[in-house]
Amino acid sequence: MTHSLYHSSVHPFPSMARPALRQPASARVPNFLARRALAAAVMLVVVVLAVGILVLLAGLGGRPASASQAEPATSNGASVYVASPGDSLWSVAEANHGDVGIDRYVDALIDLNGGTDVQIGQAIRLP
Repeated sequence: MTHSLYHSSVHPFPSMARPALRQPASARVPNFLARRALAAAVMLVVVVLAVGILVLLAGLGGRPASASQAEPATSNGASVYVASPGDSLWSVAEANHGDVGIDRYVDALIDLNGGTDVQIGQAIRLP
């Protein structure tokens, strides 16, 4: 009499069992396309995050850092300088510091005008 193990549907030695058949190519295509779409979506997210981090680090979207050539003016007896494209507090200080050290003059400009922002058309109060 033979043992029932030899007649069961489970192979007694899995390593000797017949290997599973590969899927036909037509069945593999949707999986391939799904994996490619997922990879593209992940790459898009990575790129968007990288650009967002760079924008935060670079400070884009803020106010302009400089303006340019402007005419000095007076307002209520105080000297003011009207900022034009390309001007910065440093360039205003270079043109107006006189005998005062430029570093001290820039510090005084920052104190008088409430910060370092310079916008086109802004009246910059001079010390």
